[in-house]
Amino acid sequence: MAAKYAILVPLAETGSGDALLLEVRSQLVKQPGEVCFPGGRAESGESAVEAAVRETCEELGIEPDAIEVISELPTLTMGDGREVYPVSARLHIEGIDGFRLSEDEVAEVFLLPVSWLMENPPVHYDLASTADGDLPAKLLGYLSHYGEYRKTGQTDYYEYKGYGIWGLTARIIRSLGY
Repeated sequence: MAAKYAILVPLAETGSGDALLLEVRSQLVKQPGEVCFPGGRAESGESAVEAAVRETCEELGIEPDAIEVISELPTLTMGDGREVYPVSARLHIEGIDGFRLSEDEVAEVFLLPVSWLMENPPVHYDLASTADGDLPAKLLGYLSHYGEYRKTGQTDYYEYKGYGIWGLTARIIRSLGY
């Protein structure tokens, strides 16, 4: 049976409206430097909600009571058979500066304003037919970690203040209707 992974899709209230909280992966993990939502592999017997909350608390150094679960989103199946269970939630935080990030997993976090997403739809790429020279440099760098899968599939891509958001993360953001 394929591994089960859970991620939290966290909204935080800011002075200028709601924003999604995103992580930049540490250089010590698979797909270093990529932007993602907090999450990871569910432990035996753990529900998607329990795993998403636990992983988020471990990665951000926050307490579970800072997370208000909203709902479970549709399950996604990756090309390799892994099932990903996204969970939407609201973070009750004063800001992101006080997080105690797990440096082994998270290089940094940032807030992506929903208002920016509403005004900036993703660019869509067919990776099999798009020449490397026609891809954003940041996306091309991410793709270098994917070997034989580099030229397969399609992806949406957002670039916000130098952060490249693609793949599963971009797919989830687009599914939220922003």
